[in-house]
Order: sequence, then structure tokens, then C-alpha cells
Amino acid sequence: MAVSKVNKKIDNYMLRGKLRQQGFERWRYIFSAFSKTTGYERKFFVEMYCVNPALSPKVAVISQKSRLAMSESDLQYALAGTESAAHANDELIVKPSYALVKAGLFGVNGRQMNKFYASSLLSFVKNTETFKIGDCTFSANALSGSVSVSEQELRVRPELLCDAGSMDWDLKFERAVEYGLLYNRKRSFWTPIGAKSLFSGSVHFNGEEYVVLPKSSNGYIDKSWGENLNSHYFHLSSSKMTSIITGKQMLNSCFSIEGEFGGKLCAFLKLDDMVYTVENRGIFKKDMIIHDCSQITDSVDGEKVHWTVSVHKGKFVIDVDVYCKGKEMFLRDYEMSHGNRCLLKILSGLGKGEIRIYKKIGKNLELLEHANIYDAICEVGNIEEVGK
Repeated sequence: MAVSKVNKKIDNYMLRGKLRQQGFERWRYIFSAFSKTTGYERKFFVEMYCVNPALSPKVAVISQKSRLAMSESDLQYALAGTESAAHANDELIVKPSYALVKAGLFGVNGRQMNKFYASSLLSFVKNTETFKIGDCTFSANALSGSVSVSEQELRVRPELLCDAGSMDWDLKFERAVEYGLLYNRKRSFWTPIGAKSLFSGSVHFNGEEYVVLPKSSNGYIDKSWGENLNSHYFHLSSSKMTSIITGKQMLNSCFSIEGEFGGKLCAFLKLDDMVYTVENRGIFKKDMIIHDCSQITDSVDGEKVHWTVSVHKGKFVIDVDVYCKGKEMFLRDYEMSHGNRCLLKILSGLGKGEIRIYKKIGKNLELLEHANIYDAICEVGNIEEVGK
């Protein structure tokens, strides 16, 4: 109950003060659904990303498009092959300002569709804890809305940074396993607020209907906000695990690992009745996470990406190994709040692997649990300055 009270505050709009001039707020919701026609399972996501709302509240400013307007004298310098004092070929340093709804799917032929709005169109109804923008609503227990981008729109506006397609959704959800803030330092915040979430409802993707069922939705919700997105991004999460020791599904288990926060990760792991967290809040904490992400070649699957994480928490050690097929991964782009046409490019995919939990006994390790991981969200990203 205490966590729920904390998260009730987190459900609010968090961009206040200076964060309205340089800051972001990002909600994301991830869930599985089955095609009503074929029965095939896909993993979908819906996100809301608000950046620098006070800079241009009436007009959505996408910094990938904005360039310095040249004067007549600047143009003459440029045609002559020289530069004026104003540097006619330089781009204007513009910060993005908008509210964005992003939706799509992971896995084979993964894709994203973006819909940009002026930030003044985003409203938050405090008594119902509901964000509203366009036909999209984001509340504490429901999602609805749509995104549609045509091929022609992309040809005219490549700055939309997405794929063509359409998606609409009408969903209810319950945060079955939730947690509060795991990172709260230096104007950067992250919470796996719904580390295991149960979704129900329906989704239409490019005209095909998908059904979302609570027990098989394998849902996940998190929220981050602050001055800027992580310049080096790392994420692993899953709520679908089966014990290798007992052969049973671990229905009350999940984990979420996020970073990098100053080169470090934070983690929330619930494995049956045991909960492990690494928060990195204080300098005297001895908890530690070692992580890596590397590309390997498999004789069967070809190029693969391998995520490894080792969590050291008191007397416990938790090792996570997850693999993604390279051909089933795709890129998502986010404009950084500081501008300079910088994008955080996140490589995303669905992975599977294993998790092991050990307890230190003297100099030895006792294996407490060994489980298979399925349907894991696997992400790694870095900043790229477009045009450099």
C-alpha cells in the first residue's frame, strides 16, 4: 500500500520549474497480444514523450528540421564559396519542444509510428490522474488512442523519424507488481512503476485486430523524467520466466534493469517471494551491477546481440544472460532535450535467456534458482549528432 501512495504522486505531471525549459517526461507501456485471425503473438508498445514544453507551447518544434535562415548577404557568401561572420552554412541550435505519442511493435519487422503535438495540447486532469492529447488518453489504469503515418507524409516530412503504418488501442491494465523511484539523483528519475502489469483489451495494427488477455499480456510500464535522456542507454526487463529446477512458471516474478546513470545501472528483481533492488542512491552503497552488451555470430541464427548482467546485492548474486537475433531488432529515435539535432538511437528487440540466483556461503555460491527467460525487452542505445 505504501508503494501505491508513492506512485500516486509519480502518476502526476512531473515537468515543473526549469525542467519545462529543458527537460523530458517519458511514459511507456509494453504488452503482448494475439492476432484474432492467425493467433500469432506480437509485442506492442505505446509511449508518451514530452520535451521542453515551455519553449514552444503553441507549435511543435522538431529540431531535426530546424535550420538557420540565411540573409541575402549570407547567401552571397555561400554562393561565392566563402563564409560570413554568421556562418551561412551553420545550423541554428534549436531545442525540440512538443508532446509525442509513439506506438508500434517489437520483433520481426518491428516498427514505430510517431505523432507530434504542440505541448499546450497536452492536458493533465489531476483528480483522475489522466493525460489527454488528441484522441489519446493515458490514465492510471487505462490507455486509448491512435497513431497513423502515411508513406507520403514520410516523404514530405522525414523529420518524423518513424515508419509508415497505423495503430489504435483500447486497453485496461493493472499494475500487479509495482515499485517506486529506483533512481533519483542529479535531476534524473526512473521508476519501473508497473514492473509486472496485466493488460486487457484490443489493438488494431495496419488493419489487423489483436486481442490482449491479462494472463498472457506479460505487461510492463515504466516512467522516466529529468533534464535529459541517458546518453548511454541500457535496458532489460521481463515478467515471463519458467524455473528450470521445478519446471513451473514463475507467475509472481519479474525484473527490470535500467541505465546508464553515470555509468551505472539500477535494478528491481522480484523472484517469487524475494525482492532485490539496486538503487545507486548513495555513495556508501556496496551493491554493484556489472553489465555488458556485445555482438556475436551464431552458426544457426547469424548475428546476435548478447546482454549480460551480474547483480551483487549483499549475500546474493544474480546473473542474467539474454540473447536477441540481430535480424529481429530495430531502431527507435528520441530527440535529446538539449537540442543540437542530437538523437538517442535505441536498438530494441525481444530476447530469451537465463537467470541464476546464488547465495554466498563463505567462499562458495549456493544456487537458489535457475530459470529460463522469455519475451525479454532488450535495448541498448547511444547519442548520435545528425550530420556529424
